[in-house]
Amino acid sequence: MTRTSVLIVGGGLVGLSAALFLQYHGVDFVLVERRSGASVLPRSRGVHTRTVEFYRQIGIEDRVQEVAATALKAGAFGGARHGRSLIESEALDLTSLHKKGMGGDPSPSGFCFCPQVLLEPVLAEIARERGGDLRFDTELTAFSAGPDTVTATIGGEELEADYLIAADGAGSPVRTELGIAGWTLPPTHKYLNVFVHADLTELVEGRTFSQCDVANDRMSGIILAKNNTDEWSFHLAYDDTPPEHPLPQLQAAIGRDDIAIDVLATSTWDTRVHVTDEYRRGRVFLAGDAAHQHAPWGGYGANTGIADVHNLTWKLAMVLNGRAAASLLDTYQPERRPRAVLAAQQARLRTGFFARYGIETEDNAADIAQQVDIGAIMTRYDYSSDGYVDELTGQVGTRLPHVELSDGRSSLDLCGPSFAVLAGPDAPDYGKLVPVHRIGKGTELGSDWLDRTGLAADGAVLVRPDQHIAARSDDGLSPATLRTYLPQ
Repeated sequence: MTRTSVLIVGGGLVGLSAALFLQYHGVDFVLVERRSGASVLPRSRGVHTRTVEFYRQIGIEDRVQEVAATALKAGAFGGARHGRSLIESEALDLTSLHKKGMGGDPSPSGFCFCPQVLLEPVLAEIARERGGDLRFDTELTAFSAGPDTVTATIGGEELEADYLIAADGAGSPVRTELGIAGWTLPPTHKYLNVFVHADLTELVEGRTFSQCDVANDRMSGIILAKNNTDEWSFHLAYDDTPPEHPLPQLQAAIGRDDIAIDVLATSTWDTRVHVTDEYRRGRVFLAGDAAHQHAPWGGYGANTGIADVHNLTWKLAMVLNGRAAASLLDTYQPERRPRAVLAAQQARLRTGFFARYGIETEDNAADIAQQVDIGAIMTRYDYSSDGYVDELTGQVGTRLPHVELSDGRSSLDLCGPSFAVLAGPDAPDYGKLVPVHRIGKGTELGSDWLDRTGLAADGAVLVRPDQHIAARSDDGLSPATLRTYLPQ
């Protein structure tokens, strides 16, 4: 029987990211995916800044940005249009959206436009280069989770693992088998996603976009750009049954019936909301769409799932390596589930096209008033309060603030794979229990760190492997108490 520490079920963005994070923490795994390769549909397109920070931490940020640079053949990501058809559409004034802010919190990284169909292969390639056991075209057909181990049948082979991460999508067979229920809201819209090859280069020259909302007497829906030239996703709204032959609706969406359209792939989806009641059942953990599903508005779906496994994998590593008790894993659900609920609520508030872009109308004023920016959810989320802060200043429970160090690195680069102490120039000796970095003006890693965090020159913070702050010296942390803040 094959033996591994962690079995990952699902080879999409979340499962592949989990594999890379486990490699970073030195944990062996087997990943199984019933598909033979990456998803053909573009699906997720935007990689949020916080997600790029995760990839920076494990040393693959440049590879991700390189593949992202190949995505757009014309124009830039961003912009929105609205009209009876693509041809008749007009650009939206996004001034209100930019005033409200897109969550541009200080970071060493940046948002990148990288459709899932491009990102998945590069993540798989890197995981294999680093020695990962990735088994595509292999299905989990049975599993049993006992008190001490998980036994699974994959591709006719028996496998034993310490833990199982179910990143097997919205229809998660693992979640279904466990009978885990959740909080559900019914869908507001149903769509047929039609991924096509159609050369619209001349039609969109000088007027490229991210989303174009179209509605006429033959169809309604949204056109999403993949490369702004000849690859597009048409999301066609329907009531009961998706159109069997969507070509007439595609032509109506464009406003021309003389353009060659080659349908590459289709799938149906809706805007229902579901967040599971349990993220953990014994030795099985749910992540990504297996744990939470909602509309893609805001791009929270895949990014939230990747953040799930960034949170989970360091905890699994500490338990598996004997540096923490198994009770550490109990913190996964209370930290991640409220974050998923917040993302689902925010996506729901962006159901209307104009609300999505912060353009107020009589019908959406209440929804817009409740919206918060992307950074509040993705970067400034506070694990200690199930909410978010307005600014990162080193609060316990929040992501470490980014400051540029004198050697050109970021303060975030000092974090992981273990806990770490960032200490001011006059801070006492914190010993060798965890890595200690002297930071601030007058140290080797000079920066405006003390100004940013409000710490005194003898202050310090303890940072978790996921770059979230566990303790501050002005709130109990000291060399004498350091051990009490570490997982036991």
